[in-house]
Amino acid sequence: MKRQEDRTLVDPTHWWAGGGVMGELIGNKDWAGSDLGGLNEWPASLRTALGIGFAFPAPACIVWGQQRAQLYNDAYAQLSVMGHSDALGEDFAHSWSQAWPSLRACFERALRGEPTRLEDQQVSFERDGATEAAVVTFSFAPIHDEAGGVGGLLVTLLEPSSSQLREELARTKADLEQHGHVISHDFRAPLRTLEQMSRIVLNEHAAQLPAGALGLLNHVANGAAKLALRADTLARVDVLSHHPLHRQDIDVGAMVRKVMAEVQSAAPERQVEVVVEDLPRANADYELLRLVLSNLLSNAFKFTRNAEHARIEVSGRQQGHHVVYSVKDNGVGFDPQYARRLFGFFQRMHTEAEFEGLGMGLALTKRLIERHGGSIWVEAEKGRGAEFRFTLPA
Repeated sequence: MKRQEDRTLVDPTHWWAGGGVMGELIGNKDWAGSDLGGLNEWPASLRTALGIGFAFPAPACIVWGQQRAQLYNDAYAQLSVMGHSDALGEDFAHSWSQAWPSLRACFERALRGEPTRLEDQQVSFERDGATEAAVVTFSFAPIHDEAGGVGGLLVTLLEPSSSQLREELARTKADLEQHGHVISHDFRAPLRTLEQMSRIVLNEHAAQLPAGALGLLNHVANGAAKLALRADTLARVDVLSHHPLHRQDIDVGAMVRKVMAEVQSAAPERQVEVVVEDLPRANADYELLRLVLSNLLSNAFKFTRNAEHARIEVSGRQQGHHVVYSVKDNGVGFDPQYARRLFGFFQRMHTEAEFEGLGMGLALTKRLIERHGGSIWVEAEKGRGAEFRFTLPA
């Protein structure tokens, strides 16, 4: 009898059976007028993924098609920020509207075929009749359709298993924030003092010091100045990381031309061809987007310094639910195997003797773009320039 029941569960005409409460709701819902079409028209890839989601013990959701229609298991329904009877087949982004700016970059990377995770995301659930704050890890896995493309995503949520673990995560985050504050703020004054005292000794007592001592003091003063500048930059990163986003409609083309004029004014003797295409407008924080463009355009200007005919191209296009912008140059480039490392703090592809800089601008740029719900990546070739592309929500 048990074997007969198992055969019934996989009956292709009732493939949603065995999915618990959500399986029953999905089976009883009239899908004919929806973007997904009638139940028996759903592709095998979607049915298989949904069966996996039903069996998954943690909250799991299948997000399918360009409309991001969501279908999910019982565990997910208990956590959803919408009532599950209303959310079935609706846009996944609407259910997570508050977290969507953070989720979107991972979601769209997964749509390009790259499994992604977003850890320690703070969300609010309507659970047991009350609003509950939680820290959740979202995982996004691509689901390939019959044509070989990405038809949708399997989204799973993982919560810490106990209140003790949640408290430990909160303490760890607070400790990290405090350490960052100490590094970026409390180190600056001693470093500036060390630099200034070294300069005083060099300026007022150089005649009494041997050449070797003068050289050492110069190293101390220069080293302290560099460390203080890094601390200043970290302090700025700390401020910008907590800066509330004030989104507005922005003429990106006008912003690019203004920023590029400022960059070029620092070296008016250089001849650089700058091509700015018609750029889609953006809905973003004006000052933060300006800083993003300033970092990317300054880098392009700097690294084309030795090019015989320096050229910088800025372009953009609408692509689905986001806009892709590009800053391309024909400068020195770099080995593409180090592309991922480039967005870390203090990471440099060239020595300070070749090109000045702290190795922090791209790390900050990445943070600012991700705060907008976008992503950034780079394509480069050593000796043949680089192209930075980043996305912003449309």
